[in-house]
Amino acid sequence: MSPSSDDRMVELRELFFESAQELLQALNEEALKLEKSPEDVETVRVIRRIVHTLKGDAAACGYRELSELAHELEDALAMESAAAHAQLPEVAFKAADVFTALITAYHKGGKLPSLEPMRKMVRGLADPPKLERKKGAVKKTAKSTKSKVLRKPATRTASQLKVVWSEYEQVAIQGALEEGHSVYQVTVHIDPNCGMPIAGRQLVHAAVASLGEILGARPQAGSTEPAKLVEFLVATHKTKEQVAAKCQIPTVVSETKVVVVGEPIGSPKLKSQDKPDVKDASPAVPWAANPGHEEESRDDDRNQAQVASPQPVTSGVENILRVDAERIDSVLNLVGELIIGKSMLQQALNELVRHSPKEALRGKFADAMAFQSRVLNDLQRSVMKIRMVPVEQLFRRFPRIVRDVARQCGKDVELVISGQDTDLDKSILDGIAEPLTHLVRNAVGHGIESAEDRQRSGKPAQGRIRLDAYHQGNQVVIEVSDDGRGIDAQKIRAKAIERGQLTGEEAGRLTEAEILDFIFRPGFSTAEEVTEISGRGVGMDVVQSVLQRLKGSVQLETRPGQGTSFRLKLPLTLAIIKALLFRVEERLYAIPLNAVVEIARSTESEVHQVDNYEVLQLRNQVLPLVRLGSARTADVNGRSRKLFVLIITVGERKFGLIVDQLEGEEELVIKALDDHAISTDLVSGASILGDGRVVLILNLSAVVDRFSRARPNETGAITSGLLLSHADRRRMSSGVEV
Repeated sequence: MSPSSDDRMVELRELFFESAQELLQALNEEALKLEKSPEDVETVRVIRRIVHTLKGDAAACGYRELSELAHELEDALAMESAAAHAQLPEVAFKAADVFTALITAYHKGGKLPSLEPMRKMVRGLADPPKLERKKGAVKKTAKSTKSKVLRKPATRTASQLKVVWSEYEQVAIQGALEEGHSVYQVTVHIDPNCGMPIAGRQLVHAAVASLGEILGARPQAGSTEPAKLVEFLVATHKTKEQVAAKCQIPTVVSETKVVVVGEPIGSPKLKSQDKPDVKDASPAVPWAANPGHEEESRDDDRNQAQVASPQPVTSGVENILRVDAERIDSVLNLVGELIIGKSMLQQALNELVRHSPKEALRGKFADAMAFQSRVLNDLQRSVMKIRMVPVEQLFRRFPRIVRDVARQCGKDVELVISGQDTDLDKSILDGIAEPLTHLVRNAVGHGIESAEDRQRSGKPAQGRIRLDAYHQGNQVVIEVSDDGRGIDAQKIRAKAIERGQLTGEEAGRLTEAEILDFIFRPGFSTAEEVTEISGRGVGMDVVQSVLQRLKGSVQLETRPGQGTSFRLKLPLTLAIIKALLFRVEERLYAIPLNAVVEIARSTESEVHQVDNYEVLQLRNQVLPLVRLGSARTADVNGRSRKLFVLIITVGERKFGLIVDQLEGEEELVIKALDDHAISTDLVSGASILGDGRVVLILNLSAVVDRFSRARPNETGAITSGLLLSHADRRRMSSGVEV
């Protein structure tokens, strides 16, 4: 059974929402280029082609408001005066914002924004700037320049047609003729007895599109007008008879008329299989005045028509598939289940070896397990690569953000981007969009000084922000840095004392790095006034909380008067990790293996107290300790109790994690925890081992943060959020999804 027209329209609109985002991003990028080079005519043409494509796509989906507004803007951009208009970059930026608001409203079913301010700006493009020549000032008007562009229709018969085709469509006709196509006007009468005339018109449109390139249509594709007559301009290599036959759709079309608008001059009538030579084609009718301008117009609109209507693929095969992210997640979940199954088989094999060490089939089982493990690892890497996308998808939005915030603050700021090709898991990329946006906005509004202050400090008047991404081990580092004023640690110290978050004595003992960590506290801000950019104390705490949720970390480095850098360190994926398993008070936990620098053996007698905090002398370094369990000074025989210390890194700081017993390394499939099972940020997830045991995966950033903020006599409170009841563990391991 073929899908209904409603299903097709839903699918078409979903494709439109996806492709429209790319078009709007391209529109923002071209507007930025135009702002830097206002007289670049080619950029204006690119903007016009983007708007034209957006217009056609919106019309095909029935989004009339967007299509009409884009059509008005496209017509305004076609005027000679528009390319020289000083407000054109601002109009392009405004159009991108309005188009975005319209598409968001369509997608979410919200209220459409007011379009009148945008229409007013578009109409303003018709007012040409005053151009003066060096000798004898001559004022040009929009009417005089427009009349020079086209005085006659593009072909001999176009003026005799009942339909009035636009200037753009006439230029497209001329371009098609020069390329060796025949151009026809096709008039199709919809059968009065057709029960679904709108769907019938769509079928007719699809039939005509299969013949070649549609240069114009009345009404446009996707229109919901109750019209019984459809007219097309089509450029094709087909004959007139073939065009008429293709449009005869039973029960839908009652009559079809095909009028030859123009044929290639200097070549015989083309058959469907003939391939014209573009070099030999000549225009049907000479163009009027200003041939140079007309040549540009033909090139522009011919390219525009090609963008609007994709040509049939003549060579090569399309090797890109659009796959819904949920399908990839489903495959990855199955890979995770296979990994759990591999652990179960490995454990069964180990038990077989223990019980029957002389079993003859032991070697064959081991070989089969090794082969399965290699294939499974390759499968896992392949699926993970599918989930990976370049960070360019996120970075592309920031030039516009920097430009808008800089204008709002009255600053001149340059954004330098590198490492756009660095791959990152799509879910992580989506998760860091908000914190990264805040860091970039904060760098412009709060980090970069005014031009006057920079010049007094011997800096260039233009500030610079760098956005970089690169791999570091099995992590991705995204760095936001600026050459601004830096962060004053003494100012933060004074603010923390003023707010009662520190006493003077405590502040004197803290290092500069520990003082700088206060900017990540909720509500903390050193801004002297509240603006739209900064000063509310909201944002930096969100950055850190999001990074912790994504099992990443944020590192701050600043130099007063020289600039500030934020480094976001993120895992490549959130689905499967290599982990180190250990026990604390007979409970099983795990941490990412890449966070462990080394493992040390020690005893309780070697643990010392400094300001009521536990530390360990490790070689020539004093290592702060984080104890997850309770302290026991002696074992059952009265000897000093032995313990394991996992040296971990969080950001650039090292800590020692005291554990009771090591269980080994394991590849874990991370499962999200139900809020009813455990409600603490100290645990980021759980996993099920091959024997059915449940292991909790610690969020090291949250554990260290809790330890850093706790008072000396409150460090034992860290363990309170890690205790999961045996009943909960049994429920999780019995197959209930977590």
